[in-house]
Amino acid sequence: MKIDRLLLVMASLAAAVVALAGGPTSARAQVYVIESSVPDIKVGAQLAMADSLSIPAGAAIRAVLPSGKTQTVKGPYSGPVADLAKGQEINEGVVGWLKNIMQTGGATEATPGATRSAAPARPRATARFSWANVPTSIDGSVCVGKDVKLQLARAPVPVAQRVAVVDLDSAARAEAEWAVSADLVAWPASVVVRPGGTYYLMVEGRPRRQLKLEVLDTLPSDDDVLAELHKRGCRHQFEAFVRDKLTAAKP
Repeated sequence: MKIDRLLLVMASLAAAVVALAGGPTSARAQVYVIESSVPDIKVGAQLAMADSLSIPAGAAIRAVLPSGKTQTVKGPYSGPVADLAKGQEINEGVVGWLKNIMQTGGATEATPGATRSAAPARPRATARFSWANVPTSIDGSVCVGKDVKLQLARAPVPVAQRVAVVDLDSAARAEAEWAVSADLVAWPASVVVRPGGTYYLMVEGRPRRQLKLEVLDTLPSDDDVLAELHKRGCRHQFEAFVRDKLTAAKP
């Protein structure tokens, strides 16, 4: 009898532990609105699974589901938010990155280093999402299309004139120079773009940057962009994609 009671107590404790472990995950299971033509649902809104969703005819929202996929919901629609995410597993990484952007605006490119240039600073432009533009002011992974012509994006502060690109594997090195009025310049042809290749980007007056190029044979569908960028570790573009949506919604 004592053994039976002990087993019952242990089973109850195990169930409680499981419930507690599942609690935070459930709390993080939210839907993030990145596009909306519904007056009562603002871009940037976070909808909990327990919330009800009502979209009138002619209106629509585009939301990031807990799985990392984006989905457009057109009106007329009425139902619980939880129905949108039925049967999908939670992608904790995507949810974490999204939450950071919504709360803090995400990482920033502007990391000024000591500069020896007397050139005036350019106004800082917010990076736009691209499969072809390679930033010269961040470290990390950048996702690019297999057949796109890569361009190097000028560092915002201080004003950069030239950038040196070095392939860490082959030691191939080349320089590119921005035109005075341009913020993009072609990736130097003598430095081969290799899938998974790692490169140093060196701009005078700024810290040396190290990038890994994730070359995608096929670009993902629009609904799968965020999940793919997260899987590949391309946080800069993840943030740029979301930021573009949030910015477009501002009057």
